[in-house]
Amino acid sequence: MIEILAHRGNLFGSDCQRENNASACKECLDLGFGLELDVRNYKNNLYAKHDPVTSDKAQYWAEIVEILINYPQLTIAINIKDTGNENSLITSIRNLSWFKVFLFDLELVVGIENYNSLTSVYKSLDSKIEIAIRASDKGEPLERAIESTSKVVWLDEFDNFWVSQQVIEKLNLAGKKVYAVAPDLHKHSANISMTRCQEFAAWNVAGICTDYPIMLRNLLKGIT
Repeated sequence: MIEILAHRGNLFGSDCQRENNASACKECLDLGFGLELDVRNYKNNLYAKHDPVTSDKAQYWAEIVEILINYPQLTIAINIKDTGNENSLITSIRNLSWFKVFLFDLELVVGIENYNSLTSVYKSLDSKIEIAIRASDKGEPLERAIESTSKVVWLDEFDNFWVSQQVIEKLNLAGKKVYAVAPDLHKHSANISMTRCQEFAAWNVAGICTDYPIMLRNLLKGIT
């Protein structure tokens, strides 16, 4: 069964009122969806927010973690948005199921050249934490992901639909767990996105991250 991750807690498309909001996250989890969430540091506190935090009125990360603890069976993908919060982040999620949690997008914070260094920082704090590696059409080669020691690959398509069945097969043969980014996260229509997600599903990805988790679930039910 393909895992569906609700992007920032969205259910019916991008909605700034829902994104990284504790109640929206709980609603998604209650429906059986995993989550993709953003985490940032601001004045030595962690917040769930995609854009830079400018006020302590943003969603506290700790409030979301208190909810996540009750859903150990669901996957949580944590999008790292900055550095300097490694110790507090690992401490905050230590009670979650390590088998269902992974960090990702370290490359977008520090660059590919510093990915291994930042990974080492997190691993030194807890060796069990899983850190995904990116593969995309933005200078993040497939071969790098295949050769990586990471067990999870975050597969992204920015400017073109470059992923093929052969790409997924190579990653699966390398023992990777592949999570594909739905095109709707890059401003494609829901119809285009769902058509592409059907292909991802047919190619045996482990999971798909989308702003339309309910639509995707209904679509996949109709073809399985």
